[in-house]
Amino acid sequence: MLKKRMSPTNVIIFGFLAIILVGTLLLVMPFSSSSGEFTDPLTALFTATSATCVTGLITVDTGIYWSAFGKSVIILLIQVGGLGFMSLAMVFSALLKRRVSTRERVLFTQSMNLDPASDLAAFAYRVTVFAFSAEGLGALLLSFRFVPEFGFLKGICFSVFHSVSAFCNAGFDILGNEFGEFASISAYADDVYVNIVLILLIVSGGLGFIVWDDIRQFIKKHDRIALYSKLVLVLSAVLILGGALFIALVEWNNAEVLGNGSAGTKIIRALFQSVTLRTAGFATVDQASLSDGTKLFSMLLMFIGGSSGSTAGGIKTGTVAIVLVATLAIIRGERDSNFKKRRIPSDTVRRAFALFVIGLFVVLVSGFALYISEGVPLNDAFFEVFSAFGTVGITVGITPSLSVFGRLLIIGLMFFGRIGIVSIMYAIMVRTNREKPPISYPVSAMPVG
Repeated sequence: MLKKRMSPTNVIIFGFLAIILVGTLLLVMPFSSSSGEFTDPLTALFTATSATCVTGLITVDTGIYWSAFGKSVIILLIQVGGLGFMSLAMVFSALLKRRVSTRERVLFTQSMNLDPASDLAAFAYRVTVFAFSAEGLGALLLSFRFVPEFGFLKGICFSVFHSVSAFCNAGFDILGNEFGEFASISAYADDVYVNIVLILLIVSGGLGFIVWDDIRQFIKKHDRIALYSKLVLVLSAVLILGGALFIALVEWNNAEVLGNGSAGTKIIRALFQSVTLRTAGFATVDQASLSDGTKLFSMLLMFIGGSSGSTAGGIKTGTVAIVLVATLAIIRGERDSNFKKRRIPSDTVRRAFALFVIGLFVVLVSGFALYISEGVPLNDAFFEVFSAFGTVGITVGITPSLSVFGRLLIIGLMFFGRIGIVSIMYAIMVRTNREKPPISYPVSAMPVG
């Protein structure tokens, strides 16, 4: 009876909470830590939430603190959180030739932001095949660098872990024992090969399965690419290249960020920083050394995040694209919001503006709360909050020293950034699709500006 009464939103929320709880219980156990001791429940909860919500913020170094079993739990949580447990459930249903219920269709379409009329089982299967293929190829490419450096077994483990972490936009690394605590992948800051492989994995996971499915249909059947996918591809290219250009211009002479190497290595550092800020979480540079202007710009990229139906977080590129198109339409005095000779429905525009405002309100309130509770510089507090909300996972270095309140706040933001946005979108859609009341109220003049 309880299952029947639960809305699709609640099923997804409690499903992710259950996964986080199981992960927390496993990470608390002594066999999950390298020391063989029990782990503080708050540390385990923080790590499990960060992994399941594919964020990457950590209070203890993943490579140093956790045992092989603990690392296995973390990468499993990342995989489930990245693909979404509903995607995996749909695939298992298809493999077992089990009929997909109406309820499961609603849950899956909500979690992936899909059209309910599409072939969901086939889509879920394509999602899983694409994800595992991309991660497998990424692991193979990384093994060419890691196996010669660390030996066969460790090199393969490193390749698989970082490939899955990159594709799922999680940002977890296990290089602490090799290069120092909380070093992330800074040892490879000037390694063009590793940077390019990770960038391709991050972008592949962050574009979203809906976009990749559109591209597949375009290549296979020469179907027209959907308006949403066009918006995402255009805005993603602008954000990545524009972000890299901005970082390069502002930080070019900052040796602590772009180094003292050649122009080529500075450009690759700037490009990787621009990509990782879109919810990936790997760090090749010291974020605390960024100028205030770059930190502010970084917060903007983290707030936007990746695309709907992807492994990324944030308010999503599609939302921002719609807000920009609608704003330009208002400025030009146009009644409809049009892009590439296609009209964006007014309900979609309203949902986009609602998500934008709600997301901004959440991070502003949380930023000031963290600033007051932790006594850190305001810029650093907001950087941490934007990173958690966008499920990015990079930090200026304050995460390990957060108070209990600060950690709980970041845990809540990571969960909201991954699950809350989807839930809010669904709730708005339900209210929008309800039959409109027959009452039309008198118009009242409202001054603006």
